[in-house]
Amino acid sequence: MKTIFYIFLLLMFGHATAIAQKPIVLTDDEVKFGNTMCPGVWVDIPEVSIDVVKSNWKKAIEKGSKSKALITANEITIFGAIYKDIAESPVNIFSSVTEKDSIIRLFAAVELSRDEFTKVGSNEHDQLKSTLKQFAKDQYAKVAKDQLSAQESILKNLEKDLASLRKEKEKLEKEIQNANTSISQETYKIATAEKEISTTRSNLESRTGEVNQMADGKEKKAAQSELKSMEKKVKDLEKANVTSDSRITKSKTVITENTAAIAINVENQEDMGVKINKQKMQVAKYADKLKTIESY
Repeated sequence: MKTIFYIFLLLMFGHATAIAQKPIVLTDDEVKFGNTMCPGVWVDIPEVSIDVVKSNWKKAIEKGSKSKALITANEITIFGAIYKDIAESPVNIFSSVTEKDSIIRLFAAVELSRDEFTKVGSNEHDQLKSTLKQFAKDQYAKVAKDQLSAQESILKNLEKDLASLRKEKEKLEKEIQNANTSISQETYKIATAEKEISTTRSNLESRTGEVNQMADGKEKKAAQSELKSMEKKVKDLEKANVTSDSRITKSKTVITENTAAIAINVENQEDMGVKINKQKMQVAKYADKLKTIESY
């Protein structure tokens, strides 16, 4: 029992860790490009793909410049980049991207002039750090927004499913209401028909005796025709009662089946409500994650 409990805790911890935001870490370092050691800054970007980082960083360092960045394996280099937050003159930027677990590490070094790079503690170096941090924040926020959007989509679909269940329940209830109305109407028809059948049969019986006593002739033929009409009326009423009985049976079947379906529907609605509440908590967690990342 304890083992199951510990496994549950591990699963819950793993799930919470997957949702929780991770820090964006900046580290001063040197990386060798060709034969030159280039001092610069590493930034850790959680939960993004290496291809996305490479593509977006290439666009970022090309912005405002006529120069094009060169990508060689995981190295991205641009000469003559416009980076006015650091220097008025064009600069060279040497970048490298590596992947470690669920974190992408982006390194960037800015060459201000030949073999002269930003120095730790300088305004230029602090600006490089600020740029890398903002870039990492933007990339990570995009991931968090996509995650939040996916969770919101799940919630929206669950709410649609709940709305469909409610609509289905209303339809089932309406069918039961219609069935009860039909039963009342058909029962009334049967009762009315039975009275009319009883009256007609009584009249038919007495009238038959009278007709049998009549002499042959036109009056007797007319009377016999009247008797046939009365007999047909009885048959038509009995046939109508059979139809009414059939409708009552069908209506009762609808009531029985729909009552059972409503019971299942109510259970499904309750289950769906639980799922929606859980999903709302998920959405709130991812919203908090995004909010925290945007506050970095």
